[in-house]
Amino acid sequence: MTTERALRILVVDDQAPIRALLARALQEKGYDVVALNDGLAGLEAVLTASEPYDLVVTNNCMPRMGGDELIARIRDAYPTLPILHLDDGSTPHALLPTDVLNLTKPFTCDSMVEKVDQLLLRADKQTRSSGPSSDSMPQVAG
Repeated sequence: MTTERALRILVVDDQAPIRALLARALQEKGYDVVALNDGLAGLEAVLTASEPYDLVVTNNCMPRMGGDELIARIRDAYPTLPILHLDDGSTPHALLPTDVLNLTKPFTCDSMVEKVDQLLLRADKQTRSSGPSSDSMPQVAG
């Protein structure tokens, strides 16, 4: 008998109430969520995870490392890891990679979960169509 693991999502946002709200909304949908407060902690979590993340949700403006740099550094290590960028519009950000979805604040939890589901579905389809890979990239469970 096989037990499928819950999809693992990393939420990185420096505002504790927003971080908690995002984590709760994703947990209610059955995702395994780790929530951290800045980009550097998020990068360390992705690079040292014993269980890989299936998706990262990140804010753009945070202490120690902003979302733009976090996305770029994650892309260096895991080119196909799905990422959802949350844009509060407070500061200009770099042009995002085309596969990174942008969600502008304010947004509803439902719209955020829809974007997460959309990214995970896209990643699952790409994984199935490309077949087994020698890439050490975390794979989305079926």
